Amino acid sequence: MQSDHNLNSKLSYLEEYSSATKQRVDGSWIRLIYIALKAQNLPADDLLASVGIEVTTLHELNYIHKEVVVRLYDSIDMYNGLDTLPISIAQVFQLHFLRYTGVIIADAKTVSDLLEKIIFASEKMHELIKVVTTVESDYTTLVISSRIELFSLHRTTLEIGLCIVHKMINQMFPFNSDIISNVIIDIKSKRQCLENIFDCPVLYNDKAEYILVFNNDALATTNIFSTHSIGLEPFIDNNLSKSEFKVLSDIERLIVENITSNNLNIIFVADQMHVSVKTLQRQLKRFNTDFSTLLKMKKVKYAQTLLRENKLSLTQITYKLGFNSPSSFSRAFKSWTGISPSNYQ
Repeated sequence: MQSDHNLNSKLSYLEEYSSATKQRVDGSWIRLIYIALKAQNLPADDLLASVGIEVTTLHELNYIHKEVVVRLYDSIDMYNGLDTLPISIAQVFQLHFLRYTGVIIADAKTVSDLLEKIIFASEKMHELIKVVTTVESDYTTLVISSRIELFSLHRTTLEIGLCIVHKMINQMFPFNSDIISNVIIDIKSKRQCLENIFDCPVLYNDKAEYILVFNNDALATTNIFSTHSIGLEPFIDNNLSKSEFKVLSDIERLIVENITSNNLNIIFVADQMHVSVKTLQRQLKRFNTDFSTLLKMKKVKYAQTLLRENKLSLTQITYKLGFNSPSSFSRAFKSWTGISPSNYQ
């Protein structure tokens, strides 16, 4: 009887292992790795070619086998770039990189809503990753681990997942530093360069789990960029496709992500979206708006939030919004709202 039990366990393991090795990884994962490798000045094209991925077709890549990703990790490790890969991905990651997952992360209305969207997106990006939340009385944990318990997922994959989630929180809630109270990492991943990217205490466990601990009081924090700058209700039944609404979301998100840059203009956004300026203008016209209107609305929201927080000086806010002088910011803010920044505070 015991031998039968052992045989059944072994067969179950083999079936689970076989299933795991056939699981797909979304092409977005490889595109993220490629961008990070370029940022590390590693031979990104050669590294991808070594596992049979042609960079010229990378934008068309929908899915790839898990084994190919592991082989790519091994190739990167030969250049001593594996330990810094998750950090590099955290540095280059932008929300619009996930537009292929079928969920618009940027539309999350609160931290709690974002966690739900992250769980959905993780299943689309990497089917071997399991992301779950557990709610306690004072805190909520988001745990990233291997979906199949008997199959050990590469720790680099779990580290990347942790870094991406942390970056998403910081990008979408840049004014709230107390949302994440601490992170918990597998002791095998312990290294200073990884600790340094987190703006909270880092603890360690002896399990292959990577955990973000959220303060429950912060779960209802509103994402001020979650709604579109323009009311979309009039356009819902106007024969506009989901892809057109997603294009608008991508444009707005790029504005938010680069709102502090002096180089933020329609040319920059069009280049990031790989379309011409005329195409972008035509897409915005479908919503009866233009780029300068969207930019102004986003800057107004950002300025109002910073002024309400009252943590930064007027000069600091000026440069955060990409203005050259406090006087030019004051004039712009008064033209937007009818009152001066100092009176708004």
